[in-house]
Amino acid sequence: MERGKLYNELKPLLLSLAYHTLGSISEAEDIVHDVFLSWEEKPPQQVRDVKAYLCKMVHNRSVDYIRSPRRNRETYVGPWLPEPIDTTYIQGNDPMESVVWKETLSTAGLLLLQQLSATERIVFLLHEVFHYRFDEIAEIVDKSTVNCRQIFRRAKKSIGQLPERSPEVKEKKTALAERFAEALMTGNIELLVELLSSETVLYQDGGGKVKAALRPIIGSDRIIRFFIGVAPEFPPGYRCETCEINGMPGIRFVIGEMTFAVITFQYLQDQLSNVYVVMNPDKLSHFNRMK
Repeated sequence: MERGKLYNELKPLLLSLAYHTLGSISEAEDIVHDVFLSWEEKPPQQVRDVKAYLCKMVHNRSVDYIRSPRRNRETYVGPWLPEPIDTTYIQGNDPMESVVWKETLSTAGLLLLQQLSATERIVFLLHEVFHYRFDEIAEIVDKSTVNCRQIFRRAKKSIGQLPERSPEVKEKKTALAERFAEALMTGNIELLVELLSSETVLYQDGGGKVKAALRPIIGSDRIIRFFIGVAPEFPPGYRCETCEINGMPGIRFVIGEMTFAVITFQYLQDQLSNVYVVMNPDKLSHFNRMK
């Protein structure tokens, strides 16, 4: 198969793998681009299994990036959150990407993934999300099959059970997201009280680029006061839309055609246990380009 066709076929998989490892779609795009450029320089006969080779290259580049000084998050201003991905758009426009991205991890899952080592992330993703066999994973990460099984069990124990995504569950979570959007748009305090609990935590990622809370806000009372306080600062004419973000129901704040904030949630029965707000424009640039 010619390389251009292989590129189009494998790019969604490699991009998704790098994104889930790094939590950044822009960084993932850079890595996948560099990997393909390196692959094009190699004679075809030197690469027996192109898919495994490119996955291995993405893994190695991702590990190098994680360990690089520019990846240091100690200097990041405020809470760090992963870049949001509008999976509604992906599923509606490219069947090949839809297959790859349909199992994308939620914001909460991506944050848990960031607590693992780079190798644990890759092994977990390849087996749990992309359904690779352990012997295939062993070739990619240069570990034995037995070792890969052990790494996966350790990662699985840290991550826990991924959220259920049955149509019934997603419908229920969509209803909660819609009610939250309604409460914000109308200033319905009573509805916010129903949706939040004393243990709900709000994380806001402005990256030092826009005004945002520098620490997590804990408890429904404080979160409600926060939203009441920032509401007058929203741009005139904005609208609040529910959509699918990272495979789960979420909200985007839009002025014109530009998204200036994205909210995702961790759901717990009939309430929202965590609220994640991304306002860093760098993390929304790709979100806007997809429109």
